[in-house]
Amino acid sequence: MRNIVIACSKKWFLKDKKTINLLKNKNIFLIEKKNKLNINYLKKINPSIIFFPHWHFKVSNEIIKKYECICFHTSPLPYGRGGSPIQNLILRNFSKTPVCAIRMTDDIDGGPIYLKKKISLEGNLKEIFIRISNEINIMIRILKKKRIKPKKQSGKVFYFKRLKKNNSLLENTNSIQKIYNKIRMLDSDEYPNAFINLAKIKIVFTNAVLKKNSITCDAKIIKKR
Repeated sequence: MRNIVIACSKKWFLKDKKTINLLKNKNIFLIEKKNKLNINYLKKINPSIIFFPHWHFKVSNEIIKKYECICFHTSPLPYGRGGSPIQNLILRNFSKTPVCAIRMTDDIDGGPIYLKKKISLEGNLKEIFIRISNEINIMIRILKKKRIKPKKQSGKVFYFKRLKKNNSLLENTNSIQKIYNKIRMLDSDEYPNAFINLAKIKIVFTNAVLKKNSITCDAKIIKKR
């Protein structure tokens, strides 16, 4: 039985019941910390594949060249390479997108594609993560059993910029839809939620529900230090 490594630095994938069951297999090894993903440790495991559901760090070329490294990216590649793809797609009014399993190369998000699974971008970020996690689990199960030759990406390349903390600030706008999208696309414990700043307080918004001309949501009021 071939050994498999799953390298994941974010909790949303690891909380999924399918992931929990997957990790019960004795031949599957989990790496969560940056310092654990090193060539010496990997040599002990001798994995046939390393899967990266969500890895926040650069992977060394030595590892990429020695092992079959497969990462997952949520955008219609080659459109949407780069950071914060979910948020960038929502800001551009995408309602659906494929989750792509790609061969990791030194060209970030530019490797050939093994599989694609389409998901909805409706709802909040927690709900979107559940859909992504489900499709990643399906693709991992396929790829660890079946040898699939990845196909080179085709089409015009477009890069996204990674969102920063200050991008969570709700900007002055008359668009209910834009406010709703900003709140829902950041609604996860692992991301800075949408907020507004007042003189001495910060108001953070979650659990947005859109109606025709209104939004209902939870608001947390935080006193600034």
